[in-house]
Amino acid sequence: MGASKHLSNDLKTKIIQHHGLGEGYKKLSQRFKLSVSTVRNIVRNWKTTGTVLVKARSGRPRKISERQRRRMVRTVTVNPQTSSKDLQHQLAADGVTVHRSTIQRTLHKEMLYGRVMRKKPFLCTRHKRGRLRYAKAHLDKPASFWNKVLWTDETKIELFGHNQGRYAWRKKNTAFQEKHLLPTVKFGGGSIMLWGCVSSAGTGNLVRVEGRMDSSQYQQILENNVQESVTKLKLRRGWIFQQDNDPKHCSKSTKAFMQRNKYNILEWPSQSPDLNIIENVWCALKRAVHARKPSNLTELEMICREEWSKIPPTRIQTLIGSYRKRLEAVISEKGGSTKY
Repeated sequence: MGASKHLSNDLKTKIIQHHGLGEGYKKLSQRFKLSVSTVRNIVRNWKTTGTVLVKARSGRPRKISERQRRRMVRTVTVNPQTSSKDLQHQLAADGVTVHRSTIQRTLHKEMLYGRVMRKKPFLCTRHKRGRLRYAKAHLDKPASFWNKVLWTDETKIELFGHNQGRYAWRKKNTAFQEKHLLPTVKFGGGSIMLWGCVSSAGTGNLVRVEGRMDSSQYQQILENNVQESVTKLKLRRGWIFQQDNDPKHCSKSTKAFMQRNKYNILEWPSQSPDLNIIENVWCALKRAVHARKPSNLTELEMICREEWSKIPPTRIQTLIGSYRKRLEAVISEKGGSTKY
């Protein structure tokens, strides 16, 4: 009977019709080129059920009950970091033994999927209030306001930091072939710290920070590069200086330095790298630099400068043009983290 389910209903109907005319199983098997057992099963089923249609089969009963499924969904909703192994133990306590893949398939049907958690700065209530206040205060600022902003920040670029998270197509048991390996170096092979600034007109100066930057070195960098970048980027009178709330940016001596130099500073909420468009510029720079595979720190710095100068103003203008969406996202999340 197992083979009969692959036969069309029309063929089964013809077999029944010829059987009704008095033809036996052997003759029917010869006529329709089927085994005798197949013909016999078709006829027997027709006599039992009165139809040639195959009834729907119930299939194997589910091991996970509806109640247990709801409890699993509730568990991962309350605590998203619950692993499938934890759920497996939970079911085992009920006397249900299932593979973790069964648990995963069950959750997939509920549109729940395991994903790598995104890393975002920790936000307490005070941080969220500050972010929300900033977003609401600047939501309706015109494009001319943001075009006057000089966005600044520091970043660290590792020599071999790009090796994280690479994939390769390979066959089984070839994992340790040289072409499938990522060479690693202790501490990333070294790194450099950079300070940079951008505006709607393009990229300003890019400076390598020597050693660990403190307030004095930060002020020296600003003195040597900010006004030069403002002139280069043709920022008009009334331009606005943006920086985050790093301690060396907010020290008493740095504040006094900025007051002496009459910096018009943009109010900035703490823990808000997602609101600084230069973070996107840093990402683009790192991708471009690592694609060129620098072999030492001197070459790394040289390539950073070359790729920095290649970043088109249109890229930054696009980021500034969509800045309102960032502010709307912060408001929508009530000051919480956003996708930016």
